[in-house]
Amino acid sequence: MKKKLYVLFCILFLVNISVVFAKQEVPNQDFINKYFFYNSASQMAETKKNINPPFLEQLMKHSLEHNDVQNIKVENNSGLQRVFSINDGFQERVLRKVVYWLNNSVRVNGTIEVPLDNPSNKLTLKMANDVVITIEPAYICVVNNKRKTCTAKEGELIVSENGQQVQLKSQSLYDWLMVGWRKELDGPTKEELLEEALFTRYLSHLGPSYSEFFMCPKIKIEPINGDPRRHLIFASALNYSGHHGGDYDKLTFSVRDSNLTGLQVTNVKIKKHISQEESEKQCRTFD
Repeated sequence: MKKKLYVLFCILFLVNISVVFAKQEVPNQDFINKYFFYNSASQMAETKKNINPPFLEQLMKHSLEHNDVQNIKVENNSGLQRVFSINDGFQERVLRKVVYWLNNSVRVNGTIEVPLDNPSNKLTLKMANDVVITIEPAYICVVNNKRKTCTAKEGELIVSENGQQVQLKSQSLYDWLMVGWRKELDGPTKEELLEEALFTRYLSHLGPSYSEFFMCPKIKIEPINGDPRRHLIFASALNYSGHHGGDYDKLTFSVRDSNLTGLQVTNVKIKKHISQEESEKQCRTFD
């Protein structure tokens, strides 16, 4: 009898130990969820990081997106430099402008001019996937009496990515790289501040349901029959929530503004889910 009880006790002891170790080895559900989410998010981020085609391929297809640029740095051979980041609202406009000019550039066929070791000006784009793109003026170099003289080719630039180069022509980007970047403002111009102030004044008459339509406001003012006391205003803007992912909606309305009869708001319309091209045109302040 004692022998049977001893055997039974040993069996129960072994079963209990197995259960304890099993509980210790099995991770809880929160751990499983966190681990799975972390790895899935990491894989998705890595996939997104590598999903874009090479920069030069996008450039040739005129399909560059400003959101793919993390920041741009411009520097000259005198040591001056500026950095424009996608994370700054006003500096983002500069990124949009540069990408717009690149997309509207024309490729220059033939032999690519050799860039200088120390160009007068240099533009560096750091992409979201950590690829670095350089843009420099194209130069024509002539050797005379063993002396090398290099002259920048008006309107032409060399774009380099991982040892590959493309020569293109963009007078606007060329002028900006040579001079314009130093004149970029850190905030809105007086004209933009006035435009925003006017838009806010007229928007307040539409009611609270339109309060989020303040992105990239545009105002066009025309006198009525040449009378400086009466004006017809055409206003438009995008909704702020579109800035966080989804598509933008566009608000348009007109106002008759007179110091004799006051304000009369008419033709209030909202266009849902406008195209990216239309939203960029609304926000664009460059040619």
